[in-house]
Amino acid sequence: MKKILITGTLSLAATMSVLTTSCGDFLEIEPLNAVVVENYWEKKSEVESVIASCYYHMQDKGFSQRVIAWGELRGDNVSDVSNMPNNKELYDYFVNNITADNSWMSWADFYNVINLCNTVLYYAPGAQAKDGNYSMEELRTHEAEVKSIRALCYFYLIRTFKKLPLVTQATIGDDEDFKVPADTEETVLQQITDDLEWAKNYIWDKRYFGDWASRKGRFNKLSVKALLTDIYLWKGDYDRAATYAKDIMDEKKAEYDALQKSEEEGSINMDAYMQGELALYNGYPLLVDAVNGNSHYSYNQNFGTGNGFESIFELQYDREVRSSNEGISFFYGPHEMGKTGWVSAADYLVSQEGGSPFDKVDKRLEENTGYDGTVTFSSYPVYKFRTLFNSDNKPYMRGTVENWIIYRLTDVMLMRAEALAYMGGEENLKEAFALVEAVNMRSCMGYKTLTYDEETVKSLVLDERQRELMFEGKRWYDLMRMVRHAEDPVKAMSKLRNTYLIRKYTSGGRDAVARMGSLDNLYLPFYQKEIDLNPLLEKDQNPAYIIY
Repeated sequence: MKKILITGTLSLAATMSVLTTSCGDFLEIEPLNAVVVENYWEKKSEVESVIASCYYHMQDKGFSQRVIAWGELRGDNVSDVSNMPNNKELYDYFVNNITADNSWMSWADFYNVINLCNTVLYYAPGAQAKDGNYSMEELRTHEAEVKSIRALCYFYLIRTFKKLPLVTQATIGDDEDFKVPADTEETVLQQITDDLEWAKNYIWDKRYFGDWASRKGRFNKLSVKALLTDIYLWKGDYDRAATYAKDIMDEKKAEYDALQKSEEEGSINMDAYMQGELALYNGYPLLVDAVNGNSHYSYNQNFGTGNGFESIFELQYDREVRSSNEGISFFYGPHEMGKTGWVSAADYLVSQEGGSPFDKVDKRLEENTGYDGTVTFSSYPVYKFRTLFNSDNKPYMRGTVENWIIYRLTDVMLMRAEALAYMGGEENLKEAFALVEAVNMRSCMGYKTLTYDEETVKSLVLDERQRELMFEGKRWYDLMRMVRHAEDPVKAMSKLRNTYLIRKYTSGGRDAVARMGSLDNLYLPFYQKEIDLNPLLEKDQNPAYIIY
């Protein structure tokens, strides 16, 4: 692995942040000139500066684009635009013509963030010993925060590659040995779950932070539990996944109850109230579907205003620091009506001949694709994130940079629903359905469009996750779980190819799905440049991509 980060000077410091110790200023990142390592790590503010840079570098082009590429492009939400074949590496990736020398296999940006986290863990104890204003409690919270960031990076990587080098020590000097063998999926998952189980006991409660951007933009107890829910669901540990999801839902319900009580007493906290107007759907609190005639209220709050009631963790983009979210602008398009990026919404999503996953009253079809049931176009750009809706319910292009939402409440609700569906039993299945129906009702103007059938609850959850989380970098991993946890994975793999994947292609689909020939094809190969730098990886190269 090429990990160019810390040598005699704090390289990458040109993009790190100088911050005050105020939590409200934590995410206000400004450039910092290179400093010598031995003159750094003297005080708490310097530790916080590097922690902030971890979040900052998760917004880097290579990181943000791969979150979408790895999570969406091989799934069934997107189609290629007409000129994608001109971008050969991207087109090859899209049609599953994947080889190890394709640069979309590069994991360098993720290991960059991981090494920043490891560096904090290496130096922060020394800074705490030197700074009398840096308490042991604060050190533990900082360690918990970077372990959580590191765990998120490894979770992306392990779902994408299955095996990979697990590096928990900082790369400090030029004499470091970069040749690290790959570890198994089980080893990596155990490391990150152990880290998070520890972190949840020490990390900040979100109430500590003085502003919503920090409460939603930094890891805290709630977002650690959301990540644990996701990991345990991936592992098939459904009981733990369901438990952590319920912890989050219970806290959100308590927040809702407190807001209702304050409103009844006339002592509403305006800062809390600004999270959005709420209602109960099947007893679960969510942003309301419409306010003052705007039937896209919850969408505008989640993807426009941001950091609202349903938000659990989202990367905070600031136009003064980042001119754009380069993942969204590259793949989905710029802030210009009618323009698209390298992908568009899959055609079948707006099909009026059957086959669309959206009910005709489901507002998410328009929110995702722009299709409002009237005008038909040859292709539909991705609207989610890029567009908002005015008081007349007309879409317009936003002028601000889009935050990237990693976890929100409806995602957690549907993760609990999935866990319950796989656990089985009448009580679990009925609760799973109630969770799915609550999410669905909110976007279908309160109509109940779903029918309970205990035989199809798993499929209902999968379909609702597609509708609710479309284009948010979740779909491919959802489909992978369907295969991983099936009683017959080979049969599920066939369903993946012939039911889900084939429908997104306008041409060449049969060849594309045929190349998805084995369970190993669910994962990506190691990037050949990484193997050239670290030959220890070669023996663990994904066998689906080895050319004999």
